[in-house]
Amino acid sequence: MPIDLDTPVKYIKGVGPRRASRLSRLGIHTVKDLILFPPRRYLDRSRLTPRLEAGEEAVVVGTVVSKGEEGNEQIVTLKIHTGEFLNLVWRKVPFVLRSFREGDRVIAAGRVYRYGGMWRILFPEYEFITDVSSSSMMGVIPVYPSTEGLKQGFIRGLIRDVLREVAPLVEREMEFLPAEIRKKRNIPSKLALLNMLHNPRTVKEGEVARQALAYEEMLFFFLNLFRFATYRKQKAPPIVKKGTLTDRFIEGLPFQLTGAQKRVIKEIEEDMARDTPMHRLLQGDVGSGKTIVSAYTALLAVENGYQAAIMAPTEILAEQLYMVIKEFTKDLPVNVELLISEMPTRQKASIRHGIKMGLVNIAIGTHALITEDVEFRNLGVAIIDEQHRFGVGQRARLLQKGRELTPHFLVMTATPIPRTLALTIYGDLDVSIIDEKPHKGKVITRWVQERDRGKVYQWLFQKVREGKQAYVVAPLVEQSEKLEVKAVSEVYDYLNKIKPTGISIGLVHGRMKREERQEIMQKFRRGEIHILVATTVIEVGIDVPNATIMVIEHAERFGLSQLHQLRGRIMRSRETAYCILLTPPEYKLSEEAKVRLQAMVEYSDGFKLSEIDLKLRGPGELLGKRQHGLTQFRFADLTSAEHRKIIVSARKDAKALLSRPGVLEIPEIRRGLKFYHPEESIAVG
Repeated sequence: MPIDLDTPVKYIKGVGPRRASRLSRLGIHTVKDLILFPPRRYLDRSRLTPRLEAGEEAVVVGTVVSKGEEGNEQIVTLKIHTGEFLNLVWRKVPFVLRSFREGDRVIAAGRVYRYGGMWRILFPEYEFITDVSSSSMMGVIPVYPSTEGLKQGFIRGLIRDVLREVAPLVEREMEFLPAEIRKKRNIPSKLALLNMLHNPRTVKEGEVARQALAYEEMLFFFLNLFRFATYRKQKAPPIVKKGTLTDRFIEGLPFQLTGAQKRVIKEIEEDMARDTPMHRLLQGDVGSGKTIVSAYTALLAVENGYQAAIMAPTEILAEQLYMVIKEFTKDLPVNVELLISEMPTRQKASIRHGIKMGLVNIAIGTHALITEDVEFRNLGVAIIDEQHRFGVGQRARLLQKGRELTPHFLVMTATPIPRTLALTIYGDLDVSIIDEKPHKGKVITRWVQERDRGKVYQWLFQKVREGKQAYVVAPLVEQSEKLEVKAVSEVYDYLNKIKPTGISIGLVHGRMKREERQEIMQKFRRGEIHILVATTVIEVGIDVPNATIMVIEHAERFGLSQLHQLRGRIMRSRETAYCILLTPPEYKLSEEAKVRLQAMVEYSDGFKLSEIDLKLRGPGELLGKRQHGLTQFRFADLTSAEHRKIIVSARKDAKALLSRPGVLEIPEIRRGLKFYHPEESIAVG
């Protein structure tokens, strides 16, 4: 059956449902995803390794001199081209030995290390050969991100074969750069770039292809961003501090603002006093007090007779934001309401009516705030939490709720990135950073292997007896036999079986009904529940100062940013907090997982962890967290100085293109915008 660019990968010859499921873990769902799947790096195997070095990649050729088993290891010994002996080692793969016979000529590759005085490669790539020059393992080899059950050889061969088959479609449907841009930036055709990316003749050629593809995706990122950025020419309501609500709000807080919070509030006040719209990005690490700043900003609008809208990416985050701001403003004459899709129809209609009539001062919600049936009477400021989870089109639709005047605009993120990088990516925003946290106790993070799970929970129960509260976080709602991951319900049952008398344990996850979830969270706040077993619904927003302990089951399954966000839940008081990362034995973990876990143990600073996270991922997605569907960059590496130059060039070219009338009607640009931003393509042209 012929395939096209949108064909699901399960229909590709040699894939099938099982491998398609594994490919989906890598974000590969269609043929298009497959041919645009970038290598993580390249191995230069254009020649045999002249000298083995521990910890380094090597490619060797040798003759089989023996084979056998030692414990659970299967070992094939080669005499290699350097004159040394080297063991090829597999664990618990007994059938592999059948393939080898003494005297066979083998080319093998992998990371070498010393063990028992011998060189060895664990789980090597290998091939039987008669002549080195004929080996498919020689040359420049792309190394792709992978997952359990998918070998590098399979991914490489699949991409090579599929790219060859769909080459005419690539030429016809995936050429997004106008000829003038390709000529100006010296960029070959898309098909040539993809061939260079996946089958480079040299490492340099592969890197050049990646840079050109990074330029293309960043050009369309900025074209999409700037085509909505008409706000600079628009008028906004000047909003000046009156103090009738804002001063009372600050005076009623049970703590002092930090210097950084005061500085950011002053920047916001100066912006909102103008008759052009504020357009500001607020960055702040977990626990730095962004919610206080957002509440202050909303109240600034309300005391001037305007409404405020605060939009969060999920219903759970919107609920938590609502509860926190409602609590902070309970003594003020302010009507704060929540609007989410899950609400009963009659309740939603009542809140929408209140918003339209101006009876609702602060509306907090999800995408429900930007539907057509929501009308604000006089929206003065729009605030988006976790901005990177929204497209710029959604952002624009929220701003359109301002009717005659454009609302002031504040976007917030708890994912720290360096200031220069923020200015590059959020090219249409001014940037404020809360780089100071309220003085709180230290956090101690320990990485513990699951053989000590019993000891961890006995220690936890003792801490609860001393009056502390704790979170226990698990990655899934239901158990997955494939992943062998502790499900949240399983952990809840386990703890209830082993808990001492008098300890109350609650369970909360995203599939529960909203009322039930809220009731459990309120009981936890009041101290009626001592241990809250949860999924990542508690990642943002819950503020329980007495909860100073967190145990994260299967911590290796979480990204570094997410682990840091979770840990932020227990850094809410002056007391020492404890975060326990529970994982399987170390030998079962990937090298990347070990680096993440060790970084969590060593650092509590979000900016430092963010740098490590970006370097670990290499080219990935904007601000990480693939599972939350952020704006993805397949090719642009936000940590690379070379790529930052490319980003600056793409930004400059996007502005120049948009200065010309009719540029969005150019066929290549229309195709590119539709490809890179399908959810906003309706606005193209």
